[in-house]
Amino acid sequence: MRSFDRIVATDVDGTLFKSDRTVSETNLDTLRNLHKEGVCTVLATGRSIWSFTNLAGADFPVDYLVFSCGAGVMDWQKKEVIYKTGIDAAGIQKIKTYLNSLGADFCIQDEIPDNHCFFPYRNGKVNPDFEKRVATYLPFEKKVDDIKTATQILAIFPGADHRQLISDADKALSGFRVIRSTSPVDNSSLWMEIFQKGVSKAAGIARLAEQFSISRQNIMAVGNDYNDVDMLDWAGESFITANSPGELKEKYITVPSNNEDGFTKAVERWLRK
Repeated sequence: MRSFDRIVATDVDGTLFKSDRTVSETNLDTLRNLHKEGVCTVLATGRSIWSFTNLAGADFPVDYLVFSCGAGVMDWQKKEVIYKTGIDAAGIQKIKTYLNSLGADFCIQDEIPDNHCFFPYRNGKVNPDFEKRVATYLPFEKKVDDIKTATQILAIFPGADHRQLISDADKALSGFRVIRSTSPVDNSSLWMEIFQKGVSKAAGIARLAEQFSISRQNIMAVGNDYNDVDMLDWAGESFITANSPGELKEKYITVPSNNEDGFTKAVERWLRK
């Protein structure tokens, strides 16, 4: 069994990866060197297994993948899912009813490991970000809504009052986990991601920390958006890249942007301490 004494966790899009969706050799070397030094490297992403593999390739140099915002955890070296959760049929129906009452466009994502497959619901409004997202995954669109267990339900709101929407959803869907993120497609629309209660990037990393008996004081995290906040608040030390929203940069230590190897700068700063 592998043994680690520390954990470095990082978000993927907008943090480890550059805006052109490539990763620098500097950041790749940092990941490899951390592994050699006995540090467990963890990628915590909103992407599914399929989406991350399509982005980074199957041989990406990392130890674990906390995917779909923590709904699943994968031993990346062994390519084994070691944890997963989902929303049952009754939960799906409750969330659908609520989102339909808002006139929202949303996608029901199939269960892990097939959560790149989905069924879309449209409510008739102009929503370019939603349509672009659907087009990206068009080969995996289901023609019939026969999903019995969902990994998550993703609703996309263009030009909306983001804070109020999230606040209202938190109250209406208190039995679930509602996560706010900024669209990686148009970089402005609200993505409201709804999961089983207890799902978070922090919870996924905590499972690994418990497995290897690593205290939070020996864990660092790097992120860039609202869906990283639970991870950043939980880790022993946290950093935010300069391309993050202003209110997040006021709360966490800021390092250079994702296009300027901010991940590596954060790791170097942490290791010096």
